[in-house]
Amino acid sequence: MDNAAPSIVFDRAAGYYDATRGFPPGVEDDVASLFARAGALGPASHVLELGIGTGRIAVPLAERVGSYTGMDLSGPMLVKLLAKRGSLPIDLVRADVTRPPFADGRFDAVVAVHVFHLIPGWREALARAARALRKGGLLLHGADDHARGPSWVRWRKQVEGRYGVENVGVPRGEIETFPEREGWRPAGVHRIEFTRATRPRTMLELVSGRSWSMTWRMSDDDLAEAVAALRADLLEAYGDLDRDVEVASGFWVRAYAPPVR
Repeated sequence: MDNAAPSIVFDRAAGYYDATRGFPPGVEDDVASLFARAGALGPASHVLELGIGTGRIAVPLAERVGSYTGMDLSGPMLVKLLAKRGSLPIDLVRADVTRPPFADGRFDAVVAVHVFHLIPGWREALARAARALRKGGLLLHGADDHARGPSWVRWRKQVEGRYGVENVGVPRGEIETFPEREGWRPAGVHRIEFTRATRPRTMLELVSGRSWSMTWRMSDDDLAEAVAALRADLLEAYGDLDRDVEVASGFWVRAYAPPVR
């Protein structure tokens, strides 16, 4: 059953989330424009975001719409967003996305970024999103595209395969297609590409410090072994862990119309 385990809550990540998930300077506005184009959003649009977190998407996008409502289970993440909300039209609700406290047909778009893989009850969340949309409204599902380069992608696959650290919600291999399998109708794919400046040692430190949720369920021994494997890969790829590198990255938004009712 979808609800066999609790959703992953990001309380422990609130203090470092923006530093580890933020976009390079200027890119957050490009991502907001991507969402606005994908959903034909404007000053009269009412938007709901599932798993709003600290507002990585919400803060730049709220400037382009009439109202923005965000849901999240994590109180500490919402506190971080409150501190930077200012006068932006962002309303926050601490609630489970499988049980949204809203009337049906209220929103012109539902935004979801890196959230469905964290929710065992993702099918219910998706069904609730459909009910929240007005006629003609769209689900705007977004994600980073290979955000930290090929070494990171190889390491993530190894961790999933060797240590059995699988998503509690939508499997990673289905992230780009699962709405279609649930009857949602594709309404366009939108992408941007950019580069991210980093150092290989920084990636190692973030992984060993359990900055990503996939490491939260690993034992100390498994994590140490996985970090050693990542270190070897990074040394082979870059030679110097303290070298400044530019990693090709990107972001995509897939728009979907809800299933025919």
